[in-house]
Amino acid sequence: MSTVRPLFSAFVAFSFLIVLPFAAAQAAEPADIANRLKDMLARRNVDLQWKNVGGDLSSMVLSGVTVGDASGTDKRADLGDVTLTDVTEDGDAYVIGNASVPGYSVKNAGITASITDFSISGLRLPSPDSTDPMDSVMLYDSTKVGEISVKRGGKQVFDMTGFHVNITLPKGDEPLKFDSGADSFTADIPDVGDPKTKAVIKALGYETVKGSLAMAGSWAPKTGVASLDTSRLTIEDAGSLDISLKINGCTPEFMRSLDAIRKKIAEAPEDRTQWMAQVNLMQQISLGGASIRFDDDSLTGKVMDYAAEQQGAKRGDVANQAKILLPFALMRLNNPELTAEITKAVSTFLDDPKNLTIVAALPNPMSIVEIAYGVKRAPFQLLQALGLQIIANQ
Repeated sequence: MSTVRPLFSAFVAFSFLIVLPFAAAQAAEPADIANRLKDMLARRNVDLQWKNVGGDLSSMVLSGVTVGDASGTDKRADLGDVTLTDVTEDGDAYVIGNASVPGYSVKNAGITASITDFSISGLRLPSPDSTDPMDSVMLYDSTKVGEISVKRGGKQVFDMTGFHVNITLPKGDEPLKFDSGADSFTADIPDVGDPKTKAVIKALGYETVKGSLAMAGSWAPKTGVASLDTSRLTIEDAGSLDISLKINGCTPEFMRSLDAIRKKIAEAPEDRTQWMAQVNLMQQISLGGASIRFDDDSLTGKVMDYAAEQQGAKRGDVANQAKILLPFALMRLNNPELTAEITKAVSTFLDDPKNLTIVAALPNPMSIVEIAYGVKRAPFQLLQALGLQIIANQ
């Protein structure tokens, strides 16, 4: 089993621990809450065990916590002690002031992966008999992770600090809003094996990259409209990639139905009827629009300079070659207007690399199932249906 699986199991298990509504029992005893938690995790194919549970609603501790696949085939992860503090009542619900795990680490095949200072505040735990659709959704105020680290043979190959998520809960018909990100990360580009590819990465100076993450968006539970306003990955001395999109149909009822189907799939993966049920359910989700924007910070110039050096030419020669070849490469689109638009935008960008944006300006929302089918069966027709637009330097 790979190193990632135990770490991922720990992340998933703790995420359920702090964000699933496990509903307090009559006396709100720690043991009752822990058993409720165990039941909820079991429904998602995660087995939770502990050596001892104690305390009260002001400070509850699960000691010696381990998690693993419910089938018992995966290696169990040791989380240590999990603490829940400052529990208050809000109507029939409880609110956990803070839930935390000091740290977790797993070693396998010379690789050590670890996290430190994992905590969530303002966790909402609704009543088990609640009929409010929102109570099936994981709600909290904020979550933080001090550091995520991966080492290979004692060498740091990945490090992320300051990861966080903040949620502003909806009032009335207002949408839920969120923002998240990571202050910084450093990553070594993995050994790709191919000597030519390795040489290119080294020549461009990207054997180790540094950057940051930022994300923000909103979700309107009543209408099911979810908007990812920005999802920005920034790499120092390279550029940034920003993705935004809008989807329809993501209601609490949809999420609850999807969770139920996935549970049945986990219980009987051979049952194709449940897979079809999941596909049919996903037809409720449609794409309303999307965009991908790249802001250059020297990456384009470095790539063209490298290509020019290999050809014994100049950067301008490489750009001109690309401009000439691009229309021929786009002939399969069988769309002269789109071909001309793409050629013009890319040519403008190559002459002065600032930013390049690909926009899906759909005339009407399109089911993601229909989009997936189009990608496989009719990719060029799909581009036209998506209302594809290419914009440079705006």
